[in-house]
Amino acid sequence: MKRMALAGLIAAAAVFLVVPSSYAGPRRGPEVDFFIGVGPIYRYPPPPYYVYPAPPVVYTVPVVAPAPIYVAPPPPPPAAYWYYCPTYGAYYPSVPACPQAWVPVPAH
Repeated sequence: MKRMALAGLIAAAAVFLVVPSSYAGPRRGPEVDFFIGVGPIYRYPPPPYYVYPAPPVVYTVPVVAPAPIYVAPPPPPPAAYWYYCPTYGAYYPSVPACPQAWVPVPAH
């Protein structure tokens, strides 16, 4: 019995030494797998699950339009008058001062 156990142990060790233990990916031809047991079994690991970062939040710059500017029409110019000095017989810019009251004359 000990001899058979030793032979089995040597055979198992030889199998582990001879068969490469690397993962070579899926095979190219058809294959058949048999499974006896309970629950699902996966021959190959599931594809990796990547968690991608959330896309950046892009804020648009608000468009700020200036308030409309309403310009009131200018007030009508005051009635234009020339000021006449009867003493000197001339108008205001030519005569700086008049001893009498100035006489307003409407300008044309």
